[in-house]
Amino acid sequence: MPDATDSLRDGRGAGGTARLTPAVSRGDAAAMAEFYSAWFERAYGLARAITRRDESFCLDVVQEAMLRVARRMKAMGSEADVERWMARVVHTAALDLLRRESRRAARERGAHAPTAAEPDVAERVEWLRAQIAALPPEDAGLMRLRYWGDRTLDEAGGHEGMSGGAAHGRIRRVLSRLRRLAKENDHG
Repeated sequence: MPDATDSLRDGRGAGGTARLTPAVSRGDAAAMAEFYSAWFERAYGLARAITRRDESFCLDVVQEAMLRVARRMKAMGSEADVERWMARVVHTAALDLLRRESRRAARERGAHAPTAAEPDVAERVEWLRAQIAALPPEDAGLMRLRYWGDRTLDEAGGHEGMSGGAAHGRIRRVLSRLRRLAKENDHG
């Protein structure tokens, strides 16, 4: 059975992503999927190191960076060129998201004065527990593995019979749904 070192040696892993750049630049979806798979963990690590923010924010940075890769990648001749370019893409995506969040927070501070009618933290926690309990079993199980079980996306997804990328997408959708419900119900 091939392992990660085999994929690096034969050019399929992160060490061979330079060969994918012409195909990604042409819009080849399979090449983009392979590039994403090879670079996801490294891009996530860069986002964590740059921003020192929580997982959700760093996943947003990686998502934004990969969208930029899909739209703007040019063919590159060496792995070093890919590494430098990806570091810059992740860095600028992180800065853009930090600026966007800062502007949003400033707008909210100016528009939102706390009132006595807002729920306290205990009420919010209880509401969130109820929402998680109401999730479909596969979503609730994935969330428990990822956040309470402290599993990686690949581990949590594998336990639920899916890839790390599929687990990532499902978790992001669940979190978005919870945020939307919180906003609608004034718990967020």
